[in-house]
Amino acid sequence: MNVKGKVLATKIVDGKMLMKCQLDGKLPKVGDHITVKFGKIRSLSQNSLYWVFLQWLIDNGLRDMGHFDAMALHMDFKAYFLSEKNFDRGQIKAIEEATTTTMDKLEFGQYMDSVNQLVIESLGMDTSPFWATHERDYAN
Repeated sequence: MNVKGKVLATKIVDGKMLMKCQLDGKLPKVGDHITVKFGKIRSLSQNSLYWVFLQWLIDNGLRDMGHFDAMALHMDFKAYFLSEKNFDRGQIKAIEEATTTTMDKLEFGQYMDSVNQLVIESLGMDTSPFWATHERDYAN
């Protein structure tokens, strides 16, 4: 399960790092193991590139496959790559909501690479014109 939270206070006591936090989802049980990520999240330029890429995909072939909206396409990719699916007797019982907002720069770059590979391999699209334009016009 993924939840977001806000750190309210931190301190070190007897060599142990303690944190008081506020979570926006289910509260873990005492003894549950959690993973805490903090630091830099993806950059605004990565975020912008992602949305431009999604619209380019729609305009260059995915519209013909029934994708008309970048937000809906984003939701489809999140469900495909990030959602945790729970099965009960072979049937999908629940799908945990996935998010890209907590990804750091490296994770978001890997996510975009995965989206690009899926589009190339499964949908047969050539994305090289998009990346060539991006490299020519925007890359440092």
